[in-house]
Amino acid sequence: MYIKKLNNNFEEDILYSIIERVDNVRKNQDLESVLKNAQEYYDLKNLSYAGFNMGELTLKKPFVLVTYKNDWVKHYNENHYFELDPVLKIINRTILPIDWQSFDVNNKKVRKFFAEAQDAGVGENGISVPVRGRYGDLSVFSLTKNGSEKDWLDFKRHYMRDFQVLAVHFHQSVLTANKILRPEFQLSDRELEVLYWAACGKTADEIATILNITKRGVRFHMGNILQKMNSSNVTHAVAKGIYYNLVNHPR
Repeated sequence: MYIKKLNNNFEEDILYSIIERVDNVRKNQDLESVLKNAQEYYDLKNLSYAGFNMGELTLKKPFVLVTYKNDWVKHYNENHYFELDPVLKIINRTILPIDWQSFDVNNKKVRKFFAEAQDAGVGENGISVPVRGRYGDLSVFSLTKNGSEKDWLDFKRHYMRDFQVLAVHFHQSVLTANKILRPEFQLSDRELEVLYWAACGKTADEIATILNITKRGVRFHMGNILQKMNSSNVTHAVAKGIYYNLVNHPR
């Protein structure tokens, strides 16, 4: 039974507890521990992280942390599946989460890849969340879960936001743990206000009323925020804002 059955306050406590642990990470060993904790909290089959274009850390190969069995990791590497893996092929072309069910399994090699992955216990259902950094760094945060199609759809609908937020925080903590330069965001006072109220869960209409500006003005400021913070959507920007301590109550 995954935590959807629990009350909303408890679910939020779980998410914020994991985020707090992720944000306090200073060693790669601690990142592995947090990954396993998140796997347990959300009753997942597996979780994985792969980082790219992160300076010397990824000069020779991606920076990878996984909960997969060692046999699958060995098999994956020995068969050079990083050249075939459909997730790695698409992450440079999208900013949206990728459900593994969307891949073309009519391709024999792709079908064989997923069949072997499932046999190795990777998981029946999977989704990958790309994260793009300001300086060209890129990562993909993937999770898998067993269950029926209906359960998988329910799970995605209920927890997609959690994993988009966790993906951003986990990526930033990898950068921090490995002493990779953290970006600075120059937001105006009005943009900081819009970001704060967005983090509080307010809609564009509600933010317009609170700030006494037009809805069009809210969208204009949010567009600037997304561009300056190199974010794919409002959730992504809020996650980054929280991580960089930009989300503070307006004075």
